[in-house]
Amino acid sequence: MRLKTYKKYLEYVKSTGISIVIVGGCWFLYQLRQVSQILQSSIPTNVLSLEQPHSQYIYVDDPRFKDVLMLRKVENLQSSVPVQSLSFNHTIMKWWKSLTRNIAYKLLYIAQHGNVRERLKALCTLNSLNHLKSWHYQHIAQMLDAKTAISLARMPNVDSRFFLKPPYYHVQYKLHDVIEKIHQLLLHLSTLCENTHPCLIQFLNKNFKDTPSDSLILDHDLTNLGLAVAPATVWDQELLQNCVQALYHHSCLEQYSKDIIDGGGLSLLMIIKKIFNDNINMCILLAKIISNISLHTKYLQDIFQAGWIGTLVEWSQSNNVRLSAPASRALANLDIDENKYVKYPRCIYLLHPLHKTTTNINLDVIFLHGLLGGVFITWRQRNFDTSEDGVVDPCLIQDGIDFSSLIDDHSQEFLKDLTYDLRKREWDRIGQDFEIILDDCPQNSSRGNGPFSCNGDDACMKKIFHDKQHKTQCWPKDWLPDDVPFIRVIGINYDTNLSMWTSLCPIESAKATMAGRSEEYIKKLLTAGIGKRPMIWVCHSMGGLLVKKMLVDEWKNGDKNNVCKNTRSIVFYSTPHRGSRVAALKQATQMVLWPSIEVQELREESPQLLKLHNEFLDMLKEYPIEIVSFSETKPTHVTPLNVPFQFVTSTSADPGVGEFYEIAQDHLSICKPASRHSFLYQKLLNILKCHVIHEKKTVSPIMELLSLPSKLL
Repeated sequence: MRLKTYKKYLEYVKSTGISIVIVGGCWFLYQLRQVSQILQSSIPTNVLSLEQPHSQYIYVDDPRFKDVLMLRKVENLQSSVPVQSLSFNHTIMKWWKSLTRNIAYKLLYIAQHGNVRERLKALCTLNSLNHLKSWHYQHIAQMLDAKTAISLARMPNVDSRFFLKPPYYHVQYKLHDVIEKIHQLLLHLSTLCENTHPCLIQFLNKNFKDTPSDSLILDHDLTNLGLAVAPATVWDQELLQNCVQALYHHSCLEQYSKDIIDGGGLSLLMIIKKIFNDNINMCILLAKIISNISLHTKYLQDIFQAGWIGTLVEWSQSNNVRLSAPASRALANLDIDENKYVKYPRCIYLLHPLHKTTTNINLDVIFLHGLLGGVFITWRQRNFDTSEDGVVDPCLIQDGIDFSSLIDDHSQEFLKDLTYDLRKREWDRIGQDFEIILDDCPQNSSRGNGPFSCNGDDACMKKIFHDKQHKTQCWPKDWLPDDVPFIRVIGINYDTNLSMWTSLCPIESAKATMAGRSEEYIKKLLTAGIGKRPMIWVCHSMGGLLVKKMLVDEWKNGDKNNVCKNTRSIVFYSTPHRGSRVAALKQATQMVLWPSIEVQELREESPQLLKLHNEFLDMLKEYPIEIVSFSETKPTHVTPLNVPFQFVTSTSADPGVGEFYEIAQDHLSICKPASRHSFLYQKLLNILKCHVIHEKKTVSPIMELLSLPSKLL
């Protein structure tokens, strides 16, 4: 009786399994049919004929076909060619690649004719496609328009084959002809600005003063025959680099940068790029020129036709952040879909997000450096102190014999890897139920609440070894987006000098004061969209004074742009609120060194700085802003003699409000955490996490594809 019951249950299971298989197969075929209908209805069928290659001449050099070419009947031709049997896997792969190729063309159509949301989804899916061949990329590149090309260029890890090479890129130009062209362009720019830029006039008079006005119509090779007088200035690559430097300086003035396009400068810059393709400094200079031009989005078509989109994509993927940053800024400015009302002017660097994203950004983080600093100088990762690192094997210490000289480079790398594996294995054995004191822990924190330690399972402990092996050139760019999503990171870069003996542009020298810089950069930040969402300021040294000046000025003007209202926190790294000893020079010394305006404004107990600080404290009464300050305690070794000098004392670095920490670092390293395990970084991270709103939203490319509309009106 029990056996019959078991057989009955077994029959039920078999019938149920067969039913599930049949229903599942039908559901799969139905879904496949639905996807096929969506893709077929997204584009006219005549577009698919574009993928068919045009007939070409085929040169056959194979003895097996020598008789075939003389035959005329199709049957004879087919009988002479050996038939190769195709495997099932080959047939499936051929069908999949053909389907992927057809999907690519349909996605391109949606990216060009859909709305903003549909275009973004189509571009994300197009960028994720595989199994496309080079001629497919080139075909799509020929079908791209300027607007779609710039949107595709801002996709993460986009393939550069999507973009056409510059026209006439294969043409070779003589060096003298290129210098001739850029000389003509500089003369044209000087005429357009009505000789109001003294730096450009001075450069032309200095480098081309011996060139007669009609010498440009003469062949340069005639100088070898004695038929023309060679100019005193040597026309070499150094002169060409100086001309490009002058062109960049002229493009820094926004009202003049568009004249470079009107004068035919885009094609000329591409020729120069080809000459200096292996010169990283020249490529950085050219990228900055294009980024200055990119503010004028009405010239997007000209930039696209000159072939600069593909070049900017290659530069934006460079490992050198000084090259990738201006290239990414240029692409962001040209992206009309995403940044229609947001532009990043000169000196304003977008550090994150560098690509198109569907993430909802709800917090801005702005970084300002100090005197003689820079975005990629001040905010670098500090070198590790390796004096205490390493593993000593007691078996190697015998009778005072030193075996270090017997270890080669490969053995040292092996020992480092072995040390890492042993340490990781030891930590795994101990477990994660422990706490570790953070690096750069404060020596004095009378007004502070940490965090001063982290748990063994914190993310900073898991990434500490990675930070040691892969140093970053800009930790706000690489660390913060990884640890705190949903933020936008902006870096401000401005030039400073220690002495007035340094040659300055007359137009720029008027903005060297703190008041002039405050007015200039608040306008640029408003252009970049600052004030529309909550923000946090992170500043080092003199950068903190500039932040205070901008906030006080906005407060006095009624905070019309909501800058003070939306400021949530300010983090000061050794900011001299009461001045610095660096400006404490005797009168005789000042006559020799002639200190710059920046140095003069940093005088200790300066009345202007004290007035600014009192006004800043009054502003905080109306707008409660979280203040966190770090102070250096170690002297900085300056000059080749390594003279110890403390730039900012603890008294001057303490604003009297908020949290205050004294850190055992000097003035240059206090803003450079050695790893994410540093208190200097973890404190900032803790502040950001308190003000950011987390949202979880992950959509796969397949779901993006299925969510596209079946019909586009």
